[in-house]
Amino acid sequence: MARIFAFGAGLVGTYICNELAKQGHEVKAIALNHHEIPLLDIVRDNLQFEIIEKDAFEYLDNNNLEKYDLILNLLPGRIGDSIRGKLITMGLKICDLAFSDISPENYSDQANSTGAIMLHDCGIAPGVSNMVVASEQNQSKPFKSVKIRVGGNPISTDDSWSYCAPFSPTDVIEEYTRPARIRKEGDEIVIPAISDRHIFNAGNHGKMEAFLTDGLRSLLDNPKITALSLSEYTVRWPGHIDKFIELRNKGEINEKELVDSWKYQPDKIEFTYMDISIVTNDGRDIIWTFDIPGIDLESNRLWPSMAVATGIPFIVGCEAILNDKISGIKSPDEYFSDLDEIIKRLRKYGSIITRSE
Repeated sequence: MARIFAFGAGLVGTYICNELAKQGHEVKAIALNHHEIPLLDIVRDNLQFEIIEKDAFEYLDNNNLEKYDLILNLLPGRIGDSIRGKLITMGLKICDLAFSDISPENYSDQANSTGAIMLHDCGIAPGVSNMVVASEQNQSKPFKSVKIRVGGNPISTDDSWSYCAPFSPTDVIEEYTRPARIRKEGDEIVIPAISDRHIFNAGNHGKMEAFLTDGLRSLLDNPKITALSLSEYTVRWPGHIDKFIELRNKGEINEKELVDSWKYQPDKIEFTYMDISIVTNDGRDIIWTFDIPGIDLESNRLWPSMAVATGIPFIVGCEAILNDKISGIKSPDEYFSDLDEIIKRLRKYGSIITRSE
């Protein structure tokens, strides 16, 4: 079994570390204020890994990481990006979840010189979404268009934000403000986030709202993905983004207040929904849908949907690295051979996943 060290252990990271430890790996994680995670009151007795509540940067500078078989970067986007260069300089094997506007592919030359290995963006989106598009592209090309819609939300609305963030709320704020890169009619363009808002039917959940955000990542840069148009949308309950825009237009965005307001609450049952719509060059429509349930104490399903939706593909990615299936720096659309395994595990958790054509 492997020795694994994780930078970060929030809701998603705690699920990942715990599942890897249950597989028999020796897992140690560093995370400030880990004891404040509300879900721990429910799952604390089941945790199988060691937690160090110290500063990640100080630990990185003063400890030997070469003794570990695998390093996990589970830190929020901006913070996670700030440690990538050093991890790669050390020639480590890394599974990376930190999402920022800086692509890990920028470190490819550095990784080639040090022998580092990194699989990045291996969550639900980016991650599974990229894998689905790449696997379909492999079968039928070119595409006319690819549209991805994805989001984690409570199953019912409320009088406030109708939202709670199962991952870093600061990353959500960046998602709402960072310009979105998309492809339109063959050209890559950059447009403001929260553009192209539209109401759609999110399966059994009813009408929800989608708006453009910057989540395509490596799909735009992969020359094998030949779609003339590519876009990714975040999904929220109607009214949520209106509330954010109103605060923004008044100049009243307070990051600390939003982080507090959006903090995950175990008593808010939530779900993760994703659909991927592909139009092929010969006019066929291919539609994938993912509906991933959240915490359910009666069935002993103890984790929020986004922890599972993100954690399962990440864990399969960890297994791929440990089994020497990854070399250099890879994106999920370059590595998609384990998509069927990911889907099988998500379904075992209770996810409803369909493909129609």
